[in-house]
Amino acid sequence: MIIRDLALLLSLVTSYSNGFQICNPVRRQGVVISNNNNLLGKSPSDDAGLGCQFGRLGVLQFGSNDNDDKKDDNKDDNREVWVDLKRKVKTLPQTLPLLQKKMTKENFKLLLNSFKERVLGYKYVIGSFMAGIALTITVLFAPVFGEAEKFGESVELFSSILSDLDKTYVDPVDTNKLFNTAVTSMLSSLDPYTEFETRSEAADMRESVSGKYGGVGLAISGRSKESEERIAKAEEKKSSKAREVNDDGEDINAAVEDGADDEIRETLVAKKRREKLEEIHVVAAFEGYAYDAGMRVGDKLIAVNDKNVEKMTVEQVRNELRGDPGSIVTVSFERDGVKGVQKLDLQRSIIKIRDVKLTTFVGDTNDAIGYIQLGGFSQDAGAEVRASLEALQKVAETESKGKKLEGLILDLRGNPGGLLTSAVDVSSLLVPKGSDIVSAKGRGFPSVLYRSRTNPLLDPDCKLVVLVNGGTASAAEIVSGAVQDLDVGVILGGDRTYGKGLVQNVEELPYDTALKFTVAKYFTPSGRCIQSTNYNEGDTKGFLATSVKDRDRQVFKTKAGRIIKDGGGIEVDVKIKPPRASALEVAILRSGVLDDFASRWSKTNSIASGFRVTDELYKQFQDMVAEKEKSGEIPSLTSLYNQPLDTLNKQLKDSGYDSAARELKQLRSSIRNEMAADFKKYDKDLKEDISNAILARYLPESMLLEKSLSTDTQVKEALKVIKDGDKFETILARRNGKNIGGRAGKYDADLKELAKRAEEDLGSETDFGVRVNLKF
Repeated sequence: MIIRDLALLLSLVTSYSNGFQICNPVRRQGVVISNNNNLLGKSPSDDAGLGCQFGRLGVLQFGSNDNDDKKDDNKDDNREVWVDLKRKVKTLPQTLPLLQKKMTKENFKLLLNSFKERVLGYKYVIGSFMAGIALTITVLFAPVFGEAEKFGESVELFSSILSDLDKTYVDPVDTNKLFNTAVTSMLSSLDPYTEFETRSEAADMRESVSGKYGGVGLAISGRSKESEERIAKAEEKKSSKAREVNDDGEDINAAVEDGADDEIRETLVAKKRREKLEEIHVVAAFEGYAYDAGMRVGDKLIAVNDKNVEKMTVEQVRNELRGDPGSIVTVSFERDGVKGVQKLDLQRSIIKIRDVKLTTFVGDTNDAIGYIQLGGFSQDAGAEVRASLEALQKVAETESKGKKLEGLILDLRGNPGGLLTSAVDVSSLLVPKGSDIVSAKGRGFPSVLYRSRTNPLLDPDCKLVVLVNGGTASAAEIVSGAVQDLDVGVILGGDRTYGKGLVQNVEELPYDTALKFTVAKYFTPSGRCIQSTNYNEGDTKGFLATSVKDRDRQVFKTKAGRIIKDGGGIEVDVKIKPPRASALEVAILRSGVLDDFASRWSKTNSIASGFRVTDELYKQFQDMVAEKEKSGEIPSLTSLYNQPLDTLNKQLKDSGYDSAARELKQLRSSIRNEMAADFKKYDKDLKEDISNAILARYLPESMLLEKSLSTDTQVKEALKVIKDGDKFETILARRNGKNIGGRAGKYDADLKELAKRAEEDLGSETDFGVRVNLKF
């Protein structure tokens, strides 16, 4: 284990450095050392002498080999001297006795002196040769040895520490955990995005990048591995403190302190909630897969292939559901309103997690305004957006009497980003040909510039509005930045995007692990970096983060000359604040009572056309909330304020302010009464939450998303901007129809041809099929 951990540590260090990369073959400064450590791949003979010994070190190859028997008149003089010396020295022991017999004593002395003089002359040749060897070694490998020594000390120290702990620590230790802790601490001192990925984490990351996996298309919730470990630790801690005695043998935990009853009640509440959360429930059934097979949100899994899942973690159940495409898995489950345990045979397949969540039309049926909700940027995001655009254009032409797509709303709210190349793919569908989209620069990262080489698929006359919020990050900000910098469309949202202008690389490591680390910053077409936080190397407490101050933000200009700034995400062109959830709504959403109510309702009711939450149904919900709050099945509605109030209560008691502490009790009661009054004040929002919780058990995700658009204030405002041509042009600094923003370029095909292509692409089962929810 320790050897494996050291190999991983060395790989981590060398991956993050720009220095010598330990691998075979080694490439450095244009020199290639092959797998057998021979320079330039040449293979010296065992009889080549001293020069070949250095050749095996990958430094220099000098000397003869088996193929050198053929004499060459043009051989180097130094080589001849070396070979001649070698031959004579090698045969000297056999030659001297014969010479002594054939020669006189005087002649032999003369010959011997002559030979000594020649050897003395050779001494300078040998000296020069050895000096050249030493110089060559120094020039070629001094930088390598310097880097290796720098890493070697750290690796050797880590090896010694890990080995000593493994062998002689007072209790047995898990070296894998120690290694992960050390590496996590090291990387967390840099920035929040640099991480070591274990085998399972690396597999999950590859899955999220590809957007595909082999399974049945279910998302489940329940007991996780992490929660199980926390529970085990809590139980261990509790049992270790079950009976602690003082010097007199008295149980120091026997006395009931003030507020202990509340703590016991909270413990029981937590236990009830935990037992509920530990059950394996379906939280999403993907359309085209498990949903079409009959699974629904809220179904409680009982068994998978006849294996009871009661004691399984979410990870274990997930592994049971996944498998080779084409194989069958039997799922046993319970459903509210249906008696008994149900069984379904689900066929495993390659599940494609689509980035495009919804493609539809919004507004009046004659407006021909499309809507695309893009949830991520996996490797197929560009192809999915292309398919959606082509489908919208085709429907707009065929269903509105030849009218083309007049406007498009691209919803990037809550989009956390993904692959840089996918962001480029999506941007190229929207921006003019020849436009810069994004560039990236880093210390060890080659500068790269992405530029659109094709005509945009979106008609330049189609008005584009991009919806963003504080959750729009990374690759989604690349698209937003390109649209804004090139004056292609209007950015609409609450304020500004997240502000992540960093690029991460994933380096594969031994043992199926990986290192994800920051390698560069990216820049929008205007040259600005929208990174909102500067990260500096910290210590064991973590990285040092400082927000970019407004006074430090530099000014840039869009293609049309509009003023924009760097260092704070993408600021919106049109600011529309979304409705803010009330404290009551937040408390209810956190409690999980909505799912409980939907479950209870489904047991005695069935969905009907035109379903809505009546005042009577809303009253039933309020009664259930009060009932569960009183029994402790859900946290108190005032739980949002419990922590600061508890802290204040303790401080008042410690200070002896008993009267103030009693008034604090009254304050809690007043807060509860005011929140109860919010049931009436925010009835519209809460009724919508109840409706969504119930409908989620019957309708697919796309229909729920489309239903929510009718009450979305930002979508409504986007429609107004698109319909108001003058306002749209004014925002983008274009007047009298003059195209200052450079929205040029023509289709590489007309709409009919594009529609034909879309029909060909989507006519059969493809990777990028689009379901358009029509309103025509």
